[in-house]
Amino acid sequence: MKQSVGNPSVYCKLTLGNTPPRQTKIVSTGPNPEWDESFAWSFESHPRGQKLHISCKNKSKMGKSSFGKATIQIDRVVMLGAIAGWYTLLPESKSGPSWNLEIEFLWSNK
Repeated sequence: MKQSVGNPSVYCKLTLGNTPPRQTKIVSTGPNPEWDESFAWSFESHPRGQKLHISCKNKSKMGKSSFGKATIQIDRVVMLGAIAGWYTLLPESKSGPSWNLEIEFLWSNK
């Protein structure tokens, strides 16, 4: 995530289809948090049309505030096998700042 925000306590929640949400660890390492975490999902059938929803939040003593959300189409990951890049988190409010999240996706049939 790239943008100066002081020293936030940031985490992201990942939701894919009807599976239980997954959450990154909470990172408080400065203005550009890095997680370096991996998540894996198993599918009984091809995940056609499924989307990965990512919501990043700041957990502070004042409560939770949102950095924004991103949605990634899983079909594209399946088709290409691997995708890496920057994704813009869309802010909750139109006046909020935008943030960027660097993500790498890998598809495996194993």
